Amino acid sequence: MLSILRLIWDKWNIVHISSHKVSSEEVEEVCHSSPLVQKGKKGRLLIIGFTKNLRMLTVILDPEEKKGTYYPVTARDSSRKEKRVYKLQKEVIESDKK
Repeated sequence: MLSILRLIWDKWNIVHISSHKVSSEEVEEVCHSSPLVQKGKKGRLLIIGFTKNLRMLTVILDPEEKKGTYYPVTARDSSRKEKRVYKLQKEVIESDKK
């Protein structure tokens, strides 16, 4: 299980993420819920999950040296393919619990 203890915010990633009409608060909500975590390119993580308002987002996180600390590279509304993957993976997780 992934433990996200801290997200690092700076002017660049706040502006970049807001260009996708996503706020840093929404990214925090997704990362601190029960998101689906997948390996991304360049050692990054692809996080798919929901905000408190049930908006499904995909967030790309770059792991930092300190364990549990990540730099949000980008965030956007999830694509149809990502929504399908999320649904299928969550179904597998639920069936494994039974």
